[in-house]
Amino acid sequence: MAILGCYTTPVGQQICLRFIQPSDAGLLVDLFHHLSAETKRLRFHLYTERLPEERVWQEAITLSNLDPQRHVAVVATVVEADGEEHAVGVARFARALPEDSEAEVAIVVRDDFQRKGVGRALLTQLAKAARERGITHFSGWVLAENVNLMKLIKNLEVTVETETKYGERKVRVAI
Repeated sequence: MAILGCYTTPVGQQICLRFIQPSDAGLLVDLFHHLSAETKRLRFHLYTERLPEERVWQEAITLSNLDPQRHVAVVATVVEADGEEHAVGVARFARALPEDSEAEVAIVVRDDFQRKGVGRALLTQLAKAARERGITHFSGWVLAENVNLMKLIKNLEVTVETETKYGERKVRVAI
């Protein structure tokens, strides 16, 4: 499990970044259960409070077993007071075909770690991995009301193309 990098937040928590591994399904389930209902809605664009646990695990297993030619995911982790590694954020991209130069991107950060540089660090590492695979653009759908994600994108100082339809904003950025 190779660490891509670590940094310390202003309050002294060490956050490490690494690529998702097939054995990380449990980390993803734990992360999902530590997201507020609002963060889940903003990330998944639907209410997830009534998802059966079996469905949560199925999704986590799928999202941790990636085709490296089309998908990459970076997880941000901390070692918490229980001495265990916990995921505090994850960013991923997926492209339809291995030769596509554009990939859809998604990111989520645990509520208690938002506005601590986790999102920026995840996207920076994800963009690096994408460029190494010939990807030139990220795109994704963002709920129009997700102002925190739009601020993060704006602060990355990249050229952003947007279009809004039905309360969702399609964002496309050159990486």
